[in-house]
Parts: sequence; structure tokens; C-alpha cells
Amino acid sequence: MKLKNKGRKIYKTKEKNYYGKSPLGKFFSALLTVVLIGGIGVLGYSVAGPMINYSRKQGDEDPPETTSTEETTTGISAENAVNPVTEEIPATEIYKGVRLNEYEIMTTEAIETAIGRVPQDIEYIEIPLKLSDGRIMYDIEYEDFPELNNSGLTLSEITRAIRKNGYIPVACLSVFADNIIPAEYPQYSYMDTENLTAWRDVDYHMWGSPFSEDYVRYINFIADEISGAGFKKIICSDIKFPDFSDMDLSLLDDNRLENSGRYTALNDTADMLFDTINTNKSDMIIEVNASEILSGKAEILNPSIKADTIVIGINLDEISSGVNTGSTVYEFTGTATENITKMLNLIKDDISNFNIIVHITGTSHNTSDLLRAVDDIAVMGYTSFIIG
Repeated sequence: MKLKNKGRKIYKTKEKNYYGKSPLGKFFSALLTVVLIGGIGVLGYSVAGPMINYSRKQGDEDPPETTSTEETTTGISAENAVNPVTEEIPATEIYKGVRLNEYEIMTTEAIETAIGRVPQDIEYIEIPLKLSDGRIMYDIEYEDFPELNNSGLTLSEITRAIRKNGYIPVACLSVFADNIIPAEYPQYSYMDTENLTAWRDVDYHMWGSPFSEDYVRYINFIADEISGAGFKKIICSDIKFPDFSDMDLSLLDDNRLENSGRYTALNDTADMLFDTINTNKSDMIIEVNASEILSGKAEILNPSIKADTIVIGINLDEISSGVNTGSTVYEFTGTATENITKMLNLIKDDISNFNIIVHITGTSHNTSDLLRAVDDIAVMGYTSFIIG
């Protein structure tokens, strides 16, 4: 764009020329005109050049040379250079995944058989590597807990079986739900002060504690190992406190559990895992149960966590009996699509700050039902999904 000279205007009046110029005079007049035009061009460049260079940031590359007066090497026309077209913001990645179960990952043959049943257009295959009961589903060697060592598949065997079939491997890691470590090391869990054993919830499950540095270090070891083994993404679930009754809290005698700021212990663990996984050039995703969000129990969903993508777990079998939030009972008695849509509408304000992947499960519905529901919720803007 040319810069206009906004200097003082000089107004000229027309004056009649009564005397014609001689041939020699015409020559010198033309010569003077050429000299003046050339001088103005040199002066203009000497001023504009440094100004343009000054306005560019240090380290910027020189602008590309134009191939013609109409179009540059980047394909931007002269008209668009004056009125640039706004560049579109890249769309959020669309995630399409299938999660295998524990029985489908026992051998490479089992993995390949399961992959053979995967619907079309799926890109990611998810492998549960630490289950919510604490079992490790690969050949781990953690010196602090030798009882975990097993003869399962190695991580490289798992990733190779998935990649050679054209899919991207993703690992699933249950963080604090654990029946194995607390059984051996109650101090890594919530201690029952009466009998000095690990506390159990109403379903008789045990939990690792975010206040235990040793347990958090163990989880971080697993995250480091699997993210460094070629898993593109790590989905971390059960980053939460279990439900404690008033009697439980009195039995555990830990004031931190009743503190409104206890969620920061969850945040610290989540952020540590995020950094570890990210260092290995993998992505961390947090999974949260939709019913817990609806009940106001998803303490990990707060603006201070580093992870910005959340998997919303909707178990159709679980919500079919209703969701009791303590003040309201929500019923889900419709079709798969109706129930999923209702749940997403109920929690949409709680998840609006995150990129969302909807995880749909339920043994009472076949795969075609789930895929039909996936198509239906895509209209609402939820285009990323996991089934299984």
C-alpha cells in the first residue's frame, strides 16, 4: 500500500504562458524533469526502506519476491493484498476411537481379532493398561512393587499389533481406583485408623490417595513408561476422591478430606501426569463420568488444570436406572440417542470450557445403536467419540 504524503498543500494558480520555449530550452526542461523524478524516487526509498525494515520484528524473514505485478509467490492477488482475506482458524481434531476390553488384549492374536470387528472410519484403538481394580495389563517391572510384575504383552508388542493394522494406539490408565497397591501398602491409600488397614468404599473397592507421594510416583512411572512407548494419547480416568460418608470421614480422621481446597491435590497429580506425558510427545486426556458431573462430584473439572480435552463417559446401562444427585432424580428411559442427548444438555455448562470426546458404553445396546447415536449427537456439535 502506498503511503500518502500528508504535508502542507501548495495551491497553484494557472498562469498564461506568453512566450514559447526554444528547442534548446525544451531539451533542458525535459532533462530537468527526469532528474527531479529520479531524485524523488531515490529519496522516497531512502525514507520508506528503513521505516519498513524497522517495523518488521527482529528475525523476520525477508518478504517473498513477486512473480508479477498482479500475484505474489504465495498466490495472494494485488487486490487481496490491499484487503486481506481473514484466515480460518483450524478446526479441533475429530477423534474417532474404539476401546477394547481386558479380554481382547491378552495376546496379539486377540488384539488383531478385536480390530477385525472395528467399524469403518475408526482411527484410534484404545487399550486399557491399568484397570480400575489395579491390575496392570502389560509386562511391567516396577522395583518398588515387584508383585505387579507379570508375563503379559510388552508395550512394543501391543503398539506394533495396532499400528500394523493401520490404527493409532491409545492407552487408558485408571489413576486412583486400585485394589492391589492399597491391599499391600495401606499407607498409600486412606487408612482406617481403628484397624490400620486400607479403607474400602460401599462397593468394597480401595483407592490410592493423591496425598501419598509414593502412590503418585507409581502412577507417574506408568504414565512415563506407556507415553514413551509409542502411545499417541493417554486417557487418564478416576482422578477423583471416592465417596466418603460422614462415618467414613470420622473413621479416617483426615482433615484434608473435608477441606474445600482438597481438589488441588487432584490438580497436582493431573498436572504432573500432563507434563510427563507431554515430555514424551504424547497427549493427556482426562476422562470423567457424566453422572458424576451431573451430581457435582467432578472436582477435577476446574479451569486451573492443564489438560484441555475431556472424555465424557456415558454408560447407558448405568443411567437407565436414573441418576440421583441428592436433590433431584433424573430419569433416562428413552432411546440411546435420547438419553445421551439429555445427559449432554444437562451437563453442557460444566463442560463448555473443554474440547469434548463422548465415550458411549452399554451392553444393552449393540454397536449399530451406538453408531446411530454418534451420528445424532454430531448435529449438536459433538463430533468426537469413543465406543466400547
